[in-house]
Amino acid sequence: MMAAALLVAVTTFAQVQIGAGYVNSSDRTRASKDADVSTVTSNGIYAGLGFTMPLAGDLAFTPGVYYMYLTNQHGVSALGGIISASGKLQEHYVNVPLYFNYGSELAPGFRLFFFGGPTVSAGISSKTTLKAGISGIGQANTVIDNYSKDVNNYGRFDVMLGGGMGFDFANRLRLTVGYDFGMLNRYTASATSYQHHRNQLHAGLAFLF
Repeated sequence: MMAAALLVAVTTFAQVQIGAGYVNSSDRTRASKDADVSTVTSNGIYAGLGFTMPLAGDLAFTPGVYYMYLTNQHGVSALGGIISASGKLQEHYVNVPLYFNYGSELAPGFRLFFFGGPTVSAGISSKTTLKAGISGIGQANTVIDNYSKDVNNYGRFDVMLGGGMGFDFANRLRLTVGYDFGMLNRYTASATSYQHHRNQLHAGLAFLF
């Protein structure tokens, strides 16, 4: 009941936005302090719901809840392609950005603003599908659950810190571009020098109501 009452209060006093966009995610790992950084890049989409809650003057609080899907695929081959192997990563997240938004109207119906703050990120699923074959004859797929402690030392949760800029058109359409830095080490095992962080670039379009 309390959650429902809070939702009613938020939607009553805040402007609602429904949006979607593109995400480019970089998983950066380092085995030790002096080791080179290894980067794996994934692409995906996000979609969800956000709110703009005026605070004072041109300052507003813009929380939201968004679903995000990421994927990447890579492969290797040998002997002129006779032997091949490939892997496909698919990840699903729920992200809760807690941004603050500050801007001003540059012209009638055209507002420029900047935003920044933390984003709480929770991984729902992360799976890698491996496939190998000889002379085009594929073997059965092997699916790996990356969150399984028996397979990987990969944490589900992250707190990201970031910001960006955006434009509002006629108080009906919002365009944003931003970047978030993963603050938590998602490596969960005992090697104290190992680091695993995820950063993300996002750009999207939202309708304001």
